[in-house]
Formats: sequence, C-alpha cells, structure tokens
Amino acid sequence: MIMKKIWIFVLPLLLAACSSRSDTVELTDWQFEYNGKWYPATVPGFIHTDLMANGLIPDPYYGTNEDSVQWVYDERQWIYHTVVDRKALPIGDTVWFVFEGLAGPCEVEIKGRWEDTNDTSFVMWCQHFSDDMFIEKAIDFEPIGDSFDITVRFLPLEDNDWSRGLYLKNVRYGIDLPERRAFTRMAPYQPGWDWGPKLQTCGIWKRVYITNRKPDNPDNPGIPEKPEKPEHPVTLRQEQDSIGQSFTFYRDGKPIFIKGANWIPIHSFPVLDSANRARYRHLLCSAKEAGFNMIRIWGGGIYEHDYFYDLCDSLGLMVWQDFVFAGTPYPDNEEMLNSIDREARQQVARLSKHPCIVLWCGNNEVKNGWEDWGWQGQFNWTPEQRARLEKAMDTIFGYSSTTSNTSSTSILAKAVRDCDPLQRPYITTSPLYGWGHPECVTHGDSHYWGVWWGELPFEVYKEKTGRFMSEYGFQSYPMMSTIRQFCPEDQLSIDSPTLRNHQKHGRGREIIDKAMQRYYGFDSRTLSLEDYAYVSQLLQAWGVGYGILCHLTDPRCSGTLYWQLNDCWPVASWSSIDYYGNWKALHYRAQALFGLTPASSPEGEGKKMEYWRQYYNVYPKDRTYPEARYNISQSWQSDGKLVVTIKALADLYDVYIDTDPHINGHFSRNFVDLREGQTLRTVFHPVDPKADVRNVKIKVKTLNALYRYNGR
Repeated sequence: MIMKKIWIFVLPLLLAACSSRSDTVELTDWQFEYNGKWYPATVPGFIHTDLMANGLIPDPYYGTNEDSVQWVYDERQWIYHTVVDRKALPIGDTVWFVFEGLAGPCEVEIKGRWEDTNDTSFVMWCQHFSDDMFIEKAIDFEPIGDSFDITVRFLPLEDNDWSRGLYLKNVRYGIDLPERRAFTRMAPYQPGWDWGPKLQTCGIWKRVYITNRKPDNPDNPGIPEKPEKPEHPVTLRQEQDSIGQSFTFYRDGKPIFIKGANWIPIHSFPVLDSANRARYRHLLCSAKEAGFNMIRIWGGGIYEHDYFYDLCDSLGLMVWQDFVFAGTPYPDNEEMLNSIDREARQQVARLSKHPCIVLWCGNNEVKNGWEDWGWQGQFNWTPEQRARLEKAMDTIFGYSSTTSNTSSTSILAKAVRDCDPLQRPYITTSPLYGWGHPECVTHGDSHYWGVWWGELPFEVYKEKTGRFMSEYGFQSYPMMSTIRQFCPEDQLSIDSPTLRNHQKHGRGREIIDKAMQRYYGFDSRTLSLEDYAYVSQLLQAWGVGYGILCHLTDPRCSGTLYWQLNDCWPVASWSSIDYYGNWKALHYRAQALFGLTPASSPEGEGKKMEYWRQYYNVYPKDRTYPEARYNISQSWQSDGKLVVTIKALADLYDVYIDTDPHINGHFSRNFVDLREGQTLRTVFHPVDPKADVRNVKIKVKTLNALYRYNGR
C-alpha cells in the first residue's frame, strides 16, 4: 500500500480552489454534535447557523431572540465531524488538507488522534514551514480501511484548562485591558457593538478541501507575484502645511476628493453563501449608484472575502483597508505577536492582488482611545504597565510614529513592506487625533463625534470640518416596513422589548428625540412608530447631509466617509442602507450631494451647490407646509421594472414612496422635495431581481401631511 503524506493547512483564503475535480476534493459533508446527537452541518458555516437550520434555536435577529441564544458559545464545546472516503483522495503521493478558515479556538483530529490547535480566525496554525507565513504539519498517514475521520473541536472561550496561550484572561496577562476581545484574534464585533448584537460564534466558516496541488511558491508561500501596476495608481500625501498636516489622495498627480462611507460586516455570521453574495453585490452597487468612490473597511470587523474586493475592482471603488484591530490596546505576549505577524503577512499577501486597495491602516481608534477614553484612570495602570502597553502599540502599529501617521518598523508596516508588491501606503491608526483635540480639524484624518456622542447641534460640522473626514454620523430607525420584518405585531411600539433590543446605543433614543425636537419641532411621544421612524430618517439625512455639504464646501477638506453604509442585522443605527437592503433617506441625500463638485477641485464649486446652501438655511420646522396634493400613476418598463410618476399640485416636502405590499429595494429617487407643478418619475429596483412588482400598489408619505395632522 502506498504511503501518503498529508499536510494540514489552515489559511484564510490563501490557497485558491483548484479547477479540476481530480486535483481537489471539497469536504462539505459534515455533522455537529449537540446533547449527544449528531445533526447535519453546512460548511462553510457557523454553529449558530447550523443550530438554526436544524430548528434547535430561533432566529436571533427576530424579536428578542438574541437574549435566548447567549448560551451557545461562551461556556460550551462544539464538535464537527466528517468521514473521508479514501477512494476520493486526489491522485498523487502527497496531498494537502486545506482549512481556509476556522472561527474560534479549536483542535483538529485526523484519524483518531489530535494533531494540532488553531487559536485565531485569521491565520494558519501549527508548525512553521520555510518561514512564519506558513504553519503546517506533515503526518505519516496510511489509511486503514476505506475511510477515515476528521474531527474539529471548538473550545469554549471560558476554558481555563486550554493553555495554548493566545486566549489569555486579564489575570494571566497581568494587565487589565478595556476589552476581553483583545485577547483573541476573532472578529471584534461579534461580542456586540453599539449597532450589533452579542452573537459570539464559532465554526468552519470557510472552505475545506483536499488537494494534490502544491502552493504556487512553496519556499515562500503567500507572497504573490507582483501584480500589474494600475494604469492610474492612487497615492496618499500627508504633508506639513500652514494649517497642519494634509491627508489627500492623488491620481496622476491630481487630487481626488473622496466620497463614500464606512463598511461593517454584512452579517453576524459572514459566511460567503448565495444570500450574502447577493448582499455584497447589492450594497456595493448601491454605493456606486450613489456616487461613492471609496469604501473604508472598518477595523472591528473581518478581512472581507475576495468576492467583496473583486466587486470593488470591477466597480472602480477604492478601498481603505483597516487591519482588524479596534478600540482597545492589545497584549504583547509572544504568542499574540507571532499570531499578529502571521495574520498581517497572510492577509496583505492575499489582498494585495486587488487594485481597489489604496491604503492600509493599522487600526481603528486605538490611539484615540489610549489618549481620550480614560483607560489609565479606569484601570489604574502602573507606570510600568502603561509603558508596556505603549511599547506593545508601537511594536504592532507604530505608536511612537503617529505624529507623522506612518511607520516602517512595526509588525504591520513590515508586513506591508514585505508582502505588498505595489508598496501601497501604510498609516498607523485612524483617526490621528480624537475629536476633543484641536488638531482633529488640522492634522490628518478625523473621526468627528461631537455630533452624536457629544450631542452637539449639526451646525458644529461647519467649524469642525477637518482635512479628511473618515468618520461622523447620526442614527435613524429603519422604516416601518423593515421593522415589521423583525418585530412581532404585538410589539410595534418604540418602547417595546423588541425595539429596545434593536437599539444598541444606551442613549440612542434620547439623542434622536432631542434633535428631532430641535430641527423638526416634534415631541417624539406624540408620534406613532411609523411616523417616528420616518422623521428619524429625515433627521439623519438632514444632519449628516449638512455635514457632507460642509466637507464639500471647505477647500481644506479632501474627503468625506460617513459612518456607516450598512448593517449586520436589523437595527436602529447610523447606516444609510438597512439590513434588508432598503435605502434610507440618508442614502438618497448622499447620492444628491456626492454628485456635486467640491470646493477643493480646480474648477471650484458647481452651480447646484447654491441650492443646497439655501436648503440648509431654514430648519424643517420653520417652513410653511401646504396641504399635500398630487397626482400619482404607475407603469412598467419593457424590462418589467415598476415606474411611479408623481405630479405635485402644491409644494411637497420629503416625499417618501413605498410599494404596498412592501418589497425590499429602492427607487431611483425618493425622499424628494417637489415644487408645485413639478413631476417626479422614479423607477423601483427590488433587492431580489425576481420579485414580482406587477400587482403592487404605491404608498406615499409627506412631511406636509404629518405636520398638518399634528396641527400645523
């Protein structure tokens, strides 16, 4: 019998699938164990999705079900198992087992013996081969019988007996840190955020296969051949000037004004299945349709699937790529630093083949938090502990170099230097200064949260426009048609358990209500849930839109990326597109404003800018609202798309159109003002292209009707 040698890899999307079935065997027939019984599992997938598919837990997105599934991961072990037919092995004396991604600490067993452990969602594991980029283990392997087993055992995060060392509690590290998640290399957002549920999960979240094809470069795997240089490469200039320090992207020697938004993961369980592929395409096409030229991948999520970057490449969307670090210092034990180094090199090597990427960024708000969020007092760090954490930040990101916001000596900077053949720029952190510092508007990129977190009025955006606005925003609720998709009928009120559960910011309602009274004159307590959601979206569009206008009209500013484009579940949030793909009022406002010529451009402001300057001279509550009168009709194009035509018989404000019954999607124009005599023609684009729109009716909502109903 021929002795075969098997190499085990766990590498996040580093090895491409082979096109020939004879060379590669996909391992998709898995089971998982629950309470002594085995159930079918979907691979790629997560334990939560497998439990749902087998009817063992409810949908955590619906109602308050999130609370009922908190038992799933923290203190429980999950086992996945498959059987491989020996006859199915690829032909050859050497074959490779490839795990493209394992989410969570786990052990892998082949043929009845434990072979190795994995302690991160983002890097490969086990022993080194050639260099630190590949970690693999050879097994002298002779199949017994016609088949053999593979078992993956996911270990609970609270398992103190597992001593691999990467997941360390504060007490073991010796320094209390602000976030427990700092001790893992798992997706930071899954334990919960102020827009996301607490759904820490585990699973075989990427492909598993056996192949007889070696890596392209086995002596130094993962380092790509130098890709073709883009015809019009994009560069970043950070230059000292009379104001402070610029932050401007250039193409062909000419400055580009950046227009776009921040991106979070599209789902709490971000597997690349057909549903999520459709979400990716819809969201990125919607960004392009609204005039975006850049997406910022926020550092609290994941390194996205290649499918995301392929879409950005094809759509001409530039990508600012954060490394996956956010909002906390990170420990500097040897295991963690080695893991981060492997992660960075592997991910840069994988992603650098995509021309859409124009910037690597070390982290999201680690420097900002260190300087401004009160950690030193909260955790009573000694001078020695503080020095150690500062050294860790310098080692990982380049903290000592952040005044210039670049580094050549940190782990992440060296990964970019060594693994990105095009040597795209690396910055240490975002933002360079927090919003409480005067430098936030003069130096580098800025996250301005005086509006929202500081509860300051929208007018502050004018004086707080920085050199590049990489975060700012304001919340809104999804429309009633979206709320009905996740909320039981008996909880359709703003203070119901479901609506409270789907508002993750502790002061969210209070901040929205305060601004709603200031700008629209409504006491939120007098509004129905449907009207409240509608006005909250108008408020978000009005306020964030004003911020965009300030950025466009300030010649010192070279870009605007609002927070945030999308949601990972149905929720009240800062997004401009809700979880189900419906455009909020903000996305339509961004589309209108991103079509304008910024003041920083050589040709100067366009004529349309004056309309928006006048628009923002009057608060909505101070306008005069006549009775809403209009004629409406609907028709269908030759391609089957629904067309709605509205002729205004009086001045109409914030005209919102929806299908009845509701179909997830967006109109080409919506939330518009119409002067008496004007006609609006707008085309409906459903999220699902196969949706039947032939028998729908049209619902119209106007601010006119709402004010008159409330006695105006």
